Amino acid sequence: MKKFLILFFIILIFSPLLEVKAENLTLQAGVSMSDRIPKGFFGTWEIFSTISYTNNKKIFNETTTDYWNLSKTGDVITLANPVSGAEASVTVEDVKGNQVKFTHVTKHNNAKMTETPTLTLNGENFYGTDKIVIEKYKNGKKISTDIVVYNIKAKKLIGNSAASILTSER
Repeated sequence: MKKFLILFFIILIFSPLLEVKAENLTLQAGVSMSDRIPKGFFGTWEIFSTISYTNNKKIFNETTTDYWNLSKTGDVITLANPVSGAEASVTVEDVKGNQVKFTHVTKHNNAKMTETPTLTLNGENFYGTDKIVIEKYKNGKKISTDIVVYNIKAKKLIGNSAASILTSER
């Protein structure tokens, strides 16, 4: 009982000091990077790409036309191709105003592909670059790196998500 009383008095004596320290604490909270992406990025886009740099012209197309659907569920951003059926979650690297930078890494057997689009929203269009790096490995050692950087322009086709295609949301 004596130990309990001593402990009680120690807590009582030092509690005002603890309150002062607690008042000086700064609460830190953050906003998810995915929450910072302008809503105008979400939807289905027609993408026009032209090579601005490559170290291997043999494996990359000079120009391409593609389709992307950017959607968000919770904090997960998904980039899907409604034509090919390909779909991947992407990591939001940076958001500055109307500019966003994504990264997606795919590993398969003895290869690793990193794709990094950097996009700037301009109304119903966006523009930017898409850098793709393909690393090939043999016995755990990198044997080659192929790089391409595309200049891209895109125009919005429809809505804010893949579901909006079915509901004709504009």
